[in-house]
Amino acid sequence: MSDTTMTASGVCAEGRSGRSALSLLTQVRAATSVEDPSWARGAVRRGPAGGELSLLWKTSVLIGCLALATGRRSTVPAPDLPYRFLDREFGRGRVTRFEEVDFPACLTHEPTRRFLCQTGLPEEAFTFRLESDDDMPLPTLAEYYEDDECRSALPERADRLVRLGRLADGATVTVDATTGTVLTWYPTTGTLSALAPDLPAFALTLWARHRAARLEAVAGIEPA
Repeated sequence: MSDTTMTASGVCAEGRSGRSALSLLTQVRAATSVEDPSWARGAVRRGPAGGELSLLWKTSVLIGCLALATGRRSTVPAPDLPYRFLDREFGRGRVTRFEEVDFPACLTHEPTRRFLCQTGLPEEAFTFRLESDDDMPLPTLAEYYEDDECRSALPERADRLVRLGRLADGATVTVDATTGTVLTWYPTTGTLSALAPDLPAFALTLWARHRAARLEAVAGIEPA
C-alpha cells in the first residue's frame, strides 16, 4: 500500500512502497475530478483553501501528469485509465477503439492490444492525427511504405513497427509490436526516435495537452 497525497504544487508524495504508476493515476484523478467528483476516489487533494481549484493549481497538476507519463520507465506497469477516459476529454465519436481483427499478426504485446481495444486513441489531438482504415488491419511501417520511394530509409525493424498515425511535423507515429514502446519515424531523414514508453503514456500526454489548451482558453491566453 502506498501513502500518496497531492500537494498544492501538484507533486505526489509517496510512501516507500509507492510506484510512479500510482502517482500518475493520482495526478489524473486530481486533474479530472474538478468537473466530475466521482473520479476523485483514491486521490487526496490539497488545493487552495475553500475547495476551489485555481487555474495555476490545475495547470501544475497537468504538468505533473506530463512529467510522470513521459518519464516513467517502460518496466513500470502502466496505470489502468478510468473508463471512457479519453471520451470525456475529446468527445463521443472522436475516440477510436480497435478490435482484434484490426491488429497485424506481429503485434504480440498484450498490454498494447488491450489498450487499443478498451481505451483507444483520439482521432485528432494536439499535433497527432490517427490514421486507420476500417477495412484493413493497422499496417506495419514496411507494409505502409511498401511501394513508396522512402522505403530504402526504413529502419531495420520496420516489419515490427505498427503505424498509428502522423504528427503535424510529418513524423509517423508507431508502436513497437513486441515491447509497446511508442516511436516516431521521419520519412525525410529516416530518423527513428522514442516518443513515449507505452500507449498509456502517449495518450496521457495528448490528454494533458488538450486539457491545458482548454485552461488557456479559459484564461484568455492566445495559442503560441
